[in-house]
Amino acid sequence: MRPAIEDRAYARRGIPNHLVFDQYQAHCVALWNPGPDGYRGRDTIPYGGKVVVGTGLGKLTVDTSTLPVDPCAVSR
Repeated sequence: MRPAIEDRAYARRGIPNHLVFDQYQAHCVALWNPGPDGYRGRDTIPYGGKVVVGTGLGKLTVDTSTLPVDPCAVSR
C-alpha cells in the first residue's frame, strides 16, 4: 500500500495516532486527529530528540537519537 492510502485507511478506522519513522529522511512524521478523509494533524520531527505521543494507556516516548539513519540522509 502507498503511504498516503495507508494513512487514510488508518484514519478511517479511527486509529488516533500514526507515526512514520523515515530513516532515509531522518525524521518522524506524526499524524493525529483522524477523520473520514485522512488525518487532519501532521508534524514532521527531525531525528535527534524525542517523539512523545499521548495514548489511552499513557505517554509513549521514542528517543530518535538512537534510531538508524541512512548515511546519505539529510535531516530537515
